[in-house]
Amino acid sequence: MVRPLPKLEPDDDAVARPSYNPFSILRTCAIYLFPPPTSLRIASRLVPLLVCLSLIPLVLFFSLFSGWYIWKNIPVAWQVPIYLQYGDSPLPYAELSLPPLSTAQPYDISLQMVLPASEANLALGNFMATLSLSTPSNKTLVTVSRPAIALPPKRATFSLSAVPRLIDLDVPLLSSYVPETSRMNARIDIGRRDGWKSLGNGEGRELSVWNAALRGAVRRHGIRGLVSRFPLTFALVASAAFFSLSVIVLAACILPAIQSPVSVDQTPNVSEPKEDRHVRVRKRSRRNVAGESRVTNTVRSNHIRFMILSHYICRPSNPRIFL
Repeated sequence: MVRPLPKLEPDDDAVARPSYNPFSILRTCAIYLFPPPTSLRIASRLVPLLVCLSLIPLVLFFSLFSGWYIWKNIPVAWQVPIYLQYGDSPLPYAELSLPPLSTAQPYDISLQMVLPASEANLALGNFMATLSLSTPSNKTLVTVSRPAIALPPKRATFSLSAVPRLIDLDVPLLSSYVPETSRMNARIDIGRRDGWKSLGNGEGRELSVWNAALRGAVRRHGIRGLVSRFPLTFALVASAAFFSLSVIVLAACILPAIQSPVSVDQTPNVSEPKEDRHVRVRKRSRRNVAGESRVTNTVRSNHIRFMILSHYICRPSNPRIFL
């Protein structure tokens, strides 16, 4: 006689039962019954927007400052008027201060003069133009002398005005000169050092000058030369680029905070206590033991049924098998 197999009852500890936290239920009901006020949701999006709008004037100020800084530091041509001193030295001279120069930019320095077309200037012949550059501490950096001559101007065919004839004279002094310092002083000497010797009717061999100026031209080459050719355009481009980049960075930081919705579910549930590690391990081990016991009982019951069936098959005379 085959005994009925015992019916396995699930262990209360092996099967995990759902736990209902009363605090979580009350919290969910409170969220559905009393949703967050509309003013809170509006404020959560309005505050980042106000911060973004308040930073735009600051970004605009720094953009204008960057454009002004680039425009100010772009090397440009310069020209300084020369006021010659007569009678204080054997040669007419002038001392002047140069404008701030760029120490990485080469300059072409020349002397521009306007001379009266007088007989004394034309009879003077060749004369020397000497330039000395020094630091504010009176350290000489460079000294150069170049010869020059005043040629008679072309006579006009018909001249009804009584304007005196003038001679424009340009004397190149330095070519591709890179200054060692941004602040420099200059001294100009014009004439001949043997000027005290008389000539003709006894006038001194001294050059008469209508006006003069020391000019520095920028030697343009590469990107620096292109920037110096269009200083205002590059200043505006730099200002616009700085403003655009700043706005993009500001928008990338502020827009996610504006677009993210306010969710109360994201707040951590501090009312639900966390289970200890040993409690979780105990529950897991109970589940494993219950599963293994079920498998063992199933295998045992199948084995018993197989043994009973084989016993009846081996005895065909038994009338029960034909029933």
